[in-house]
Amino acid sequence: MSAYATLLHICARHAFFGEQAVSRFRFEPSPASAAMLARLDILTLASAEGLTLVCTEPTRAALQAGAEPALELEFLAWSTGTSFSQVTAPEAPAPDARLFFHSAGAVREETGNWRLHAAAQADASAWSRTVIPNRAAALAHAGLGTLAPAFHLVLAAPAIAAALAGRATPRFLVRFGARRTRWKYYLLTDVPRSGAAPADPDGPHPAIVDLDGELSFAPRGYTELPGRQVALTFISDQAIEMRQHPAQRLQLRERAGPAAQDQRILIKRLPNASVAAVGREVAAGSNAAGGETVLVSEIYIR
Repeated sequence: MSAYATLLHICARHAFFGEQAVSRFRFEPSPASAAMLARLDILTLASAEGLTLVCTEPTRAALQAGAEPALELEFLAWSTGTSFSQVTAPEAPAPDARLFFHSAGAVREETGNWRLHAAAQADASAWSRTVIPNRAAALAHAGLGTLAPAFHLVLAAPAIAAALAGRATPRFLVRFGARRTRWKYYLLTDVPRSGAAPADPDGPHPAIVDLDGELSFAPRGYTELPGRQVALTFISDQAIEMRQHPAQRLQLRERAGPAAQDQRILIKRLPNASVAAVGREVAAGSNAAGGETVLVSEIYIR
């Protein structure tokens, strides 16, 4: 009896968790592919990589030689932990759209990985609304009240054969970028009404400073919140990628003096944005009615 050995790995990476983060996705073959794998005596094993396929040496040799030219293996992937749709870019173009990757577009990386999309990260071209034969059941998950897969991928015989021709065990990989939001701080104040302004525009005023010198924040004046609470608001000039553990180091300072060079630290470290508080607002300079909107992470400080 031939011993089993690793055939290939299937995995995904997400910028939100960091390139080295693993165990963030769970993979399963579709029912039709599970039957195909059983016929070929290929086993699937969950691993830190995602999913590992193992088989005997004769099976590996046959696949490398192209003995199964019509072979297509479909896998469904679910994200574990943080909501995939909440942190992934680009957004779905429609509620019924699905992310779909096919090995026909695989790109070999210098590390030996086989990336299943042309760009460094999956882009809008990966979204599909087409229900492909033999995949209708998988795509129907969303309509059955169960958790829909984060994405689908298909490995076809030519790509598997090409990947097996190398010395290293092939790794088929999908990389996702994180959504970007503008960070908006609400500094809750005791100002009695909206529209209030500092008594002396040239006097001391608060400002948000990035200790790393990468981000800048524009003041947006005073905003009246529900309950007639008033907040002094600032919004980042740049859209910032979501991260499970944001690395930004921001301070609230009071600036005064000529050219505002005198600075006093009011809050040594401002809290970073959370993926749980994201909304949309009309972009600056855009028409309020039907204008362009941007994603905004709201951060409230008392």
